[in-house]
Amino acid sequence: MFKRTVLAMAISAVPFAAQAAQSTEDLQKQIDILAQEIESLKQEQGGASNPFNKVSLGGYGEIHYNHYNQDPEFGGKQSNDQIDAHRFVLFVGYDFTDSVRFFSEIEIEHSLSGDGKPGEVELEQAYIEVDTSANTKLKMGQFLIPVGIINETHEPDTFYGVERNSLEKNIIPATWWEAGAMFSQDLGAGLTYDVALHSGLFMDDGTSVRSGRQKVAEAPANTGAATGRVRYVGIPGLDLASSIQYQQDVNQDDPDRVGLEEVSGRLVEAHARYSIAGVTATVQKARWDFNGFEGTGADRQEGELYELSYKLTDKLGFFGRYENINLVAEGGNDTSEQMISTYGVNYWIVPQVVVKADVQNVNYKNPLDDDKAKDTVNLGIGWSF
Repeated sequence: MFKRTVLAMAISAVPFAAQAAQSTEDLQKQIDILAQEIESLKQEQGGASNPFNKVSLGGYGEIHYNHYNQDPEFGGKQSNDQIDAHRFVLFVGYDFTDSVRFFSEIEIEHSLSGDGKPGEVELEQAYIEVDTSANTKLKMGQFLIPVGIINETHEPDTFYGVERNSLEKNIIPATWWEAGAMFSQDLGAGLTYDVALHSGLFMDDGTSVRSGRQKVAEAPANTGAATGRVRYVGIPGLDLASSIQYQQDVNQDDPDRVGLEEVSGRLVEAHARYSIAGVTATVQKARWDFNGFEGTGADRQEGELYELSYKLTDKLGFFGRYENINLVAEGGNDTSEQMISTYGVNYWIVPQVVVKADVQNVNYKNPLDDDKAKDTVNLGIGWSF
């Protein structure tokens, strides 16, 4: 009906335009103006009635191949070579208004999930974000914790190396999400901060931080956690940030574990990254302090990372990274330390599609550990959209 009405208006206007026009050129101008107005009206009507205009889609994925080095002393390889569809992730968002929006992230890990399968299907994020003012916003729901470099931004085209670095995997531990609320403010001049109150770890099976992630899956929530971050990016190429988190009891005051001691935990992380003329230097440190793991050495778990990369062209970049990780650092116990060196190359076919290759060497302070057991040559491809 709308199209017929607009068309009738256009047709009826032509005779009047012809009478007023002094030449064929003037008539053509009148017709062009009417055509533009009709197209504009059609677009406005279509936009108002199309709900998909408010929907946003995205995602990322990566496939890895890991080749374990030969160790003649042990008569061959320490582990089978492996190829893995490591991650496939979809983002879905919806803008309710200009200031209220929804975002979600769904991930399939290792291709297959279910009984006896290696993978998982996970809901990593599902939150409502509200712009409470021009420079403040509030997240409510399930979101990534504001700590470290890759926990919030971990698409494969954004970092060097086939696998994510060990410091952020084992100390922080990325990828790490919780449920709660987070308030963020932009103070101007490149300075921002975030404050979050959320669910916490549940380390009932030992002292592993990574295993303590509950992933908001019927998660015990007798005690929660709080995280704060300050970040500065006011100088071109510079990224400075520091985060702190505190949890009252990583054993969640579990009523099924009578007599289980309360263990408080505090994480402090800081990093600095500077890029200039294709060169990027990164320094990062993170440390957990627990009160209650005495006698295990796990009261302190810490790590440090140093990375230097050079992007030779828009497509080709090289990097080297050194990490020192100790998950049992209390009491001067250095025999559990791992020294990890990784060297490799990234090639971006297009900015959001990357092919990677690297060599990783893992050494141990403990002379009884096999320094060649985890040495690998890694290949990968990743994408985001």
